[in-house]
Amino acid sequence: MSPSPSDIQLDALREVANIGCGHAVNALARLVGSRPVNLSVPRAVLAVAPEVAELLGGGDAPVVAAKLGIEGQLRGVLLLVLPTEAGAALESLLLRREDAPVEERESALSEAANIAASACLSAIGTLTGWKLLPTVPVLVRGVAGAVVSGAVTEAEGDNRVVVLETRFSAAGAPAVSGQMLLVFERESSKALLARLGV
Repeated sequence: MSPSPSDIQLDALREVANIGCGHAVNALARLVGSRPVNLSVPRAVLAVAPEVAELLGGGDAPVVAAKLGIEGQLRGVLLLVLPTEAGAALESLLLRREDAPVEERESALSEAANIAASACLSAIGTLTGWKLLPTVPVLVRGVAGAVVSGAVTEAEGDNRVVVLETRFSAAGAPAVSGQMLLVFERESSKALLARLGV
């Protein structure tokens, strides 16, 4: 078993999350009409799937998530996760109506996630000099525990993973809040730290 990242390394990864997720949330803010968006200081945590689910309000919390794979010199999974009510609110904001068909709502949410993920990976790419691309988003609805464990398994199997987590909330009605999670597979975490000189 390889050693866990040190506090210094997690701080370096947190800074990556700060830049990447900041770009992503700004892209989301432009999509929803430039409403003020509050962004919490991101956290870099070493966790297993059940612990990550707790970040989202507990394993049984109902959520909608857009899941994208990360391709390029880093491998992993990016998740834009919203509580079910916030997901519906974001769909309404994007479409500027509340009675849109399900297909339109899901398409809008996928497109928002794609724009946010592209902005995030582009920012990390600028920092590292690497070209990183998101795969096509897949929408997943369910409880936080199942959604997160699926992403963690996809990213790395059942080992502990480095998760970069940031919370955001958009002002106005309807209010929207959610989280972006970046889950890197182990070798990618090591490669990123090496690239950052940590």
